[in-house]
Amino acid sequence: MSVYKPFTPQDYSVVPFNAHKQYNFNSTTVDSNQIKTFSAKWSSDSIDTFTSGNIKYNQIDHLFYKNYLTDISNKFGDIHYLKHKRKLYKDISIISIPVGLYGHKIKPSSLSLVLDNNTNIIDDSYGNLLVKGTNIDDYITDPRSILLDIGPINGFKKYDLNIYDGYVGSSRYYQKGLNKVNPISSYNTPWDQHEYDDSYFLNNIHYKDVNFSEKILSTTNSESKYSGIDFNGTGSEVKLYHDQKFNFNPEDDFAIELWTNIENNNLSNEVHLIGKSTTKTIIPSPLEGTAGSYPLSYSGSSQIQDVNAGPQYPFEIYIKNIASTPNIYFRKSDGDNIISINTPITTGSLQHVVCKIENNIPQIYLNGNAFAIGGPSKLTKPTQNNANIYIGNKGGNSNYFSGSISQLKIYNRSLTDLQVSNHYQSSNGSPYIGNIFYSNGLIIISDQVAKKGIGNIVVGSSLIVGASGGGSNIINNIKFQGSHLIYENEYKCTIDEHEYNNTLNPTVRKHRSYQDENLANFATGSLFKPYITTVGLYNEYNELLVVGKLGQPIRTSNETDTTIVLRWDT
Repeated sequence: MSVYKPFTPQDYSVVPFNAHKQYNFNSTTVDSNQIKTFSAKWSSDSIDTFTSGNIKYNQIDHLFYKNYLTDISNKFGDIHYLKHKRKLYKDISIISIPVGLYGHKIKPSSLSLVLDNNTNIIDDSYGNLLVKGTNIDDYITDPRSILLDIGPINGFKKYDLNIYDGYVGSSRYYQKGLNKVNPISSYNTPWDQHEYDDSYFLNNIHYKDVNFSEKILSTTNSESKYSGIDFNGTGSEVKLYHDQKFNFNPEDDFAIELWTNIENNNLSNEVHLIGKSTTKTIIPSPLEGTAGSYPLSYSGSSQIQDVNAGPQYPFEIYIKNIASTPNIYFRKSDGDNIISINTPITTGSLQHVVCKIENNIPQIYLNGNAFAIGGPSKLTKPTQNNANIYIGNKGGNSNYFSGSISQLKIYNRSLTDLQVSNHYQSSNGSPYIGNIFYSNGLIIISDQVAKKGIGNIVVGSSLIVGASGGGSNIINNIKFQGSHLIYENEYKCTIDEHEYNNTLNPTVRKHRSYQDENLANFATGSLFKPYITTVGLYNEYNELLVVGKLGQPIRTSNETDTTIVLRWDT
């Protein structure tokens, strides 16, 4: 004998919420809790010869980093283009946290890695790792302020130009790791491909007769390694076609930053590092004496041409001797007037250069310090033009630069003295040392952590970050909070005043049996009411799913409705 009452949709609800659990592990407990560490490195070799570290690097690059700005649908992790900075260098280290610990995701801003040298690595809640105490306002971190960014981050993939990397040509044959049949001595952007810089704007850039090599961008830390571009002094260049966002007029603040090693033997004439002057690219002008463009029947009617861009320009940076002393110059012109400042610069070694305009005053910084400050600009007319940007020469045809350039950036704002100093100290102008992917339990630390003065990082006996010569530091403590998705189930069991006023308890039968329908004398009076002590929830097959025990018995009523709320978490 049984009595059931069905629920209506209004009687129950399921509400999800995140519960955060704090985890705290030291160097002796990480292994027992399955927190794993891996070293990984990019390789130009064939995938058939990959080590486990090469495979892991390839996986991380493919899943999280490669073309993440343009291939969002195929990338893991929460992508916030303006906040999450994904830069993968040649060597990385990985900390993997099992899903059983972090649950749904690692709670943003909860990570803490404390080293035995008291360095504390934290996350910024947007998926970036930095050293605790770093003020990101002392760096330029808004990608919309960085108009041009040529690290190049992936330059290390072109150190050896005579080994294929991935798919080749229009045939799309996979030839990674194979030697090229026809060796080349310098790199040119393939005519049928587009290459982009490392900025938020994905500027289309064209390489011509350049090479790529590793550069140490620090005088105190030999592990501060980044890719650089090598120019041969005779025909090398990097070109960007005209873009209006690089046209800075006299009243505009802006800054240009780069690392450069000047190797030209003759500096009696100007040697240009970067400029937006001299040459512009156009579609052929109309025929003389006619009102229209070239007819299609004319040869070359649809081909672009390079012509003079006019006398005005927003910026030029070049090197020239003054009495046998190399000087770096920064100048701009409105066509009638030129403002120019200069300061001596050391050649034969990498130098950090910042040229900026702030409140109409030009300044040059070398290695974090101000060396040249000009007076207020006297330019009265616009300096904008339609010229291309040329890196490594002037206008694409003269004043060629021999040497190397790395970490070239153009900002649409000036830099403070502190920002210039911090960019110099950090080498790449960034406060970040890696990424955390909250929903995947992965912490990616670049080898560039060494430049922060951290050195090697190890957990127990497991190497996390390799920085040969930089010393070793043990992670004393790893703390984070897991986000566990929990569902609160709430069922309202409403007993109307006319329901459940009888009992199936055999103790109220005359013969204490379910088979006896006659009630005992004590249960026949009008004052007799049964008590509710337990509520059971059943499925459609009469299977008991949930049992709720009341804190104290509740007497049924034939005058008012009674509602019992069952609540539990799953």
